[in-house]
Amino acid sequence: MNKKLQLAVLASMLLAGCQTLTSQNEVATDDQPTMQTAPSARSALDRSAEDARLTVWQRASQSMQMEIPQQADVIAYRNWYLNHPRYLTSVTERAAPYLYLVMEELDKRNMPMELVLLPIVESAYNPNARSPSNAVGLWQFTPGTGQRYGLKRDYWYDGRKDIHASTMAALDYLEKLHGDFNGNWFHAIAAYNAGEGRIQKAVDQSMRQGKNGDFWSLNLPRQTTEYVPRLLALADIIKNADQYGVKLPTHPNRQQWQLIDAGGQVSLAVVADMAGISTDELKRLNPGYLRNSTASNGPQHLLVPKRGARELELALAELPRQQRLKPGEQFVLPGEDDHLMVAEERRSKSSGKRQPRVIEYKVQPGDNLWSISKAHGITKQQLLSWNRNASKSLKPGQVLKLQTNALSARKGRAYEVRRGDSLSSIAQQFEVSVDDLVRWNSLGNRHSLKPGQKLVINEKRSGA
Repeated sequence: MNKKLQLAVLASMLLAGCQTLTSQNEVATDDQPTMQTAPSARSALDRSAEDARLTVWQRASQSMQMEIPQQADVIAYRNWYLNHPRYLTSVTERAAPYLYLVMEELDKRNMPMELVLLPIVESAYNPNARSPSNAVGLWQFTPGTGQRYGLKRDYWYDGRKDIHASTMAALDYLEKLHGDFNGNWFHAIAAYNAGEGRIQKAVDQSMRQGKNGDFWSLNLPRQTTEYVPRLLALADIIKNADQYGVKLPTHPNRQQWQLIDAGGQVSLAVVADMAGISTDELKRLNPGYLRNSTASNGPQHLLVPKRGARELELALAELPRQQRLKPGEQFVLPGEDDHLMVAEERRSKSSGKRQPRVIEYKVQPGDNLWSISKAHGITKQQLLSWNRNASKSLKPGQVLKLQTNALSARKGRAYEVRRGDSLSSIAQQFEVSVDDLVRWNSLGNRHSLKPGQKLVINEKRSGA
């Protein structure tokens, strides 16, 4: 195969993603370095003190222990990644929010930290990725393998897309494969892609031919032959990012999300409002739920921002029955927030609740649906449902209707960022926390403010 054709094949494989599930390690030979298992886990105290100073990618880099063999395929894939910095930047940024969760579990199990890169090879860290063979999620579980490892699938839920559940299942599978191949991680990783039967057959064939049975001597389909080198090329780049001139995302190395029990079936819109985040953000954290609610017959767990997670779980436990979905209700379909609102209004009437009082709000210059919703503690969908003639392009002076029982116990104002402002200086000026500013305005922790940018500042009402 000439060089141009080889590069074209590499590019298509990388961008297409993988189609199946599997895992493995490599036996050392006299002239060929191989992967080694991770060293004994550090104590929690030592690890927390050391890791607190690192970004999440720095922690991953420093925890990797595998030796990278200088095989031709490894070098070719390393060069491909380095020659496509935009792809590398995109995929490492997309992976960053999930790394802490995966790394913590790898540490608990004393598994190689290099495995945190496997979802890049499988799905480019996209929990909604789907292959032509119907492999789904970060770890690309096929239906059969997912079922074998306890990932439930029904009308409401697909555990293969569930970030936490699929990660636990994938690492269970990788541990099993590692044992099947007598501690050889290269074979286990290859088996994650092609299946243990195919890899064992290739190992047996290699031994019959007088070879040593290591990964590099196996006769495998091209996709599997390139699977391990792709992971190793990524590991080499992450471990030696400074040497290769690669800048990795600077996400903090700390727990950002926490798993809670919703206590029964509940609308994701209701949970998002209670958590103070957008419904879209909650859905991004919980892509396993296929409708706008947790599953009718379980599971009922939710991944939510760690800040306030315990309080949210307690509030959900006390959520009135009439505000929950009843088992089997099917009006909550993707994008049909109006159906949910109609159902909530019916419940309100049947329970004898006082009907909401409607107030009017005059649109100000610079207002938009998002800023008005944020300032009044409502969702954009609610605002649109109360104002059928409202469009995404609001006009100053336009009058909107708001329902008072949906408003939060806070009132909001808009603040225009000035030159020299920072999140901390604005937070100090209005006596609020930086975390609140970030949450109210859906900002990244390291978001760069720009002069003229509009921020929502929520101030407590007197007596609230």
